Amino acid sequence: MKKSIYVVTMYRWGNRENHSYVTWAGTSRKRAFKESDDEEMERGGKYEAEIVEFTGTIFKRVKDIFDE
Repeated sequence: MKKSIYVVTMYRWGNRENHSYVTWAGTSRKRAFKESDDEEMERGGKYEAEIVEFTGTIFKRVKDIFDE
Protein backbone atom coordinates (compact mmCIF):
# COMPACT_ATOMS: atom_id res chain seq x y z
CA MET A 1 0.00 0.00 0.00
CA LYS A 2 1.33 3.40 -0.97
CA LYS A 3 1.46 6.19 1.58
CA SER A 4 -0.39 9.36 0.79
CA ILE A 5 1.33 12.72 0.68
CA TYR A 6 -0.67 15.76 1.75
CA VAL A 7 0.15 19.22 0.39
CA VAL A 8 -1.24 22.35 2.06
CA THR A 9 -1.48 25.36 -0.25
CA MET A 10 -2.58 28.78 0.95
CA TYR A 11 -4.54 31.08 -1.40
CA ARG A 12 -4.92 34.81 -0.77
CA TRP A 13 -8.60 35.60 -0.21
CA GLY A 14 -9.34 31.99 -1.20
CA ASN A 15 -8.80 32.80 -4.88
CA ARG A 16 -6.63 30.50 -6.99
CA GLU A 17 -5.83 33.43 -9.31
CA ASN A 18 -4.17 35.46 -6.52
CA HIS A 19 -0.92 34.89 -4.62
CA SER A 20 -0.45 31.38 -3.25
CA TYR A 21 2.21 29.35 -1.49
CA VAL A 22 2.76 25.85 -0.14
CA THR A 23 2.99 25.92 3.64
CA TRP A 24 3.42 22.20 4.39
CA ALA A 25 3.78 18.79 2.74
CA GLY A 26 4.03 15.41 4.44
CA THR A 27 2.41 12.05 5.15
CA SER A 28 0.22 12.95 8.16
CA ARG A 29 -3.38 13.86 7.32
CA LYS A 30 -3.95 15.10 10.88
CA ARG A 31 -0.94 17.40 10.73
CA ALA A 32 -2.00 18.74 7.32
CA PHE A 33 -5.27 19.94 8.84
CA LYS A 34 -3.48 21.37 11.88
CA GLU A 35 -0.97 23.25 9.71
CA SER A 36 -3.73 24.62 7.48
CA ASP A 37 -5.82 25.80 10.44
CA ASP A 38 -2.79 27.35 12.16
CA GLU A 39 -1.70 29.18 9.00
CA GLU A 40 -5.21 30.52 8.33
CA MET A 41 -5.34 31.91 11.88
CA GLU A 42 -1.81 33.31 11.72
CA ARG A 43 -2.55 35.12 8.45
CA GLY A 44 -5.63 36.79 9.94
CA GLY A 45 -8.12 35.34 7.48
CA LYS A 46 -6.38 36.74 4.40
CA TYR A 47 -5.44 33.25 3.19
CA GLU A 48 -7.52 30.08 2.90
CA ALA A 49 -6.03 26.60 2.79
CA GLU A 50 -6.50 23.81 0.32
CA ILE A 51 -5.25 20.31 1.15
CA VAL A 52 -4.54 17.92 -1.71
CA GLU A 53 -3.86 14.22 -1.12
CA PHE A 54 -1.51 12.46 -3.53
CA THR A 55 -1.37 8.66 -3.67
CA GLY A 56 0.84 7.43 -6.49
CA THR A 57 -0.38 9.22 -9.61
CA ILE A 58 -3.86 9.92 -8.20
CA PHE A 59 -4.78 13.05 -6.27
CA LYS A 60 -7.91 14.37 -4.59
CA ARG A 61 -8.74 17.53 -2.72
CA VAL A 62 -9.24 16.83 0.97
CA LYS A 63 -9.99 20.41 2.00
CA ASP A 64 -11.04 22.71 -0.79
CA ILE A 65 -11.07 26.48 -0.48
CA PHE A 66 -14.65 26.45 -1.77
CA ASP A 67 -15.94 23.93 0.82
CA GLU A 68 -16.92 26.55 3.38
